[in-house]
Amino acid sequence: MSPTIAAVDSGPRRSLADGPRVHLDELVFTLSWEDPALDRGALAIAPGRHVATVASGGCNSLSFLLDDPSSVWAFDYNVTQCWLVELKIAAFRALDHEGVLELFGIRVSQRRAELFERVLPSLSPSARRYWAGQRWVMERGLLNGGRYERFVAVFRSLLTAIQGKERVAGLFVERDPEERRAYYDQHWDTWRFRRLFSLFFNKAVLSRRGLSAEYFSFDDGSRSFADSFALRARNALRELPIRDNYFVAQYLRGNYLDDLALPEYLRRENFEAIRDRLDRLRVVHADVRELFDADARFDAICLSNVFELMSLSETAEVLERVARALRVGGRLTLRNLMIPRRVPDSLGDLLKLDERQSKQGLLADRSFVYSSFQVYTRVGEPRGGISREGQP
Repeated sequence: MSPTIAAVDSGPRRSLADGPRVHLDELVFTLSWEDPALDRGALAIAPGRHVATVASGGCNSLSFLLDDPSSVWAFDYNVTQCWLVELKIAAFRALDHEGVLELFGIRVSQRRAELFERVLPSLSPSARRYWAGQRWVMERGLLNGGRYERFVAVFRSLLTAIQGKERVAGLFVERDPEERRAYYDQHWDTWRFRRLFSLFFNKAVLSRRGLSAEYFSFDDGSRSFADSFALRARNALRELPIRDNYFVAQYLRGNYLDDLALPEYLRRENFEAIRDRLDRLRVVHADVRELFDADARFDAICLSNVFELMSLSETAEVLERVARALRVGGRLTLRNLMIPRRVPDSLGDLLKLDERQSKQGLLADRSFVYSSFQVYTRVGEPRGGISREGQP
């Protein structure tokens, strides 16, 4: 039996505990920028497990199906992101593997309009109305249509002009670790490259190009986001294998290197398994503040950086409800972009941080967008116990 949760659609969400309400109803992301390998390993997703995850671009929600869970709940307070996941699910249902790659913009195609018409009937009425007015997204390829992805495209064009096509191509040549570091140090790490990061990945630019300005309300001021992001990019480009890093490929090429370097959910050998399990994936328009008020039980919960728009007190309050939704032994992953958020000490009797796996995950992060990766295990009962009604 799947967890029982009522879908919530209550309009704009609060950004802070007592502050203004934020309207996030545009297509911000068409890709998920969280590395699913970190979550799949940390959450120990397996047959029979029940998973809840932030929907975002839908890539990771679909990837989790590869581990054969009983259910995956993909939730988002931005209804447009929910409609995006609906569209990706419908594409897997209505098209063959080649058609999905064409519609998503991974393959050159002259028939995206035709493919889009085949997908539309499978959508809910609200999603169908939205996407019928967004045909330009299909014309350029779905994965290129988000606000953040369009911002990255501008960054990419300037980066290519600065570094040159040969140097960009050279970054993806397979090398041993020492040769990879040498290539980065000698050919890539130029002052122009560092300057481009400071110009593009700063508060003012990001707040105009995809992230709500309120994302920076709690910045501790220790260092700039541009500097922090540049350090993480250095780790990904210098210390981690590049060839199969499809996040780096999106930043620097605007597409994937080849079929061997596609995200797991888009690989041909995984297509039928995902399509066979689509009924297990449910899209829920809900806020994390409301989703776990219901009496649900999960084995794994992936929350990305949802708490960065909340105060510390509200974060603690919601995390206690999240803990109540996890089975004992269940796992939780959190991320931070800029604003430090973690499980408070007051909830230490419920959620225990796995420091080793958290640190290892961050160092192995192919995406390098997030400044922290945290893995917690549900270890105990809160004072007063937990109701077991509705447990799957």
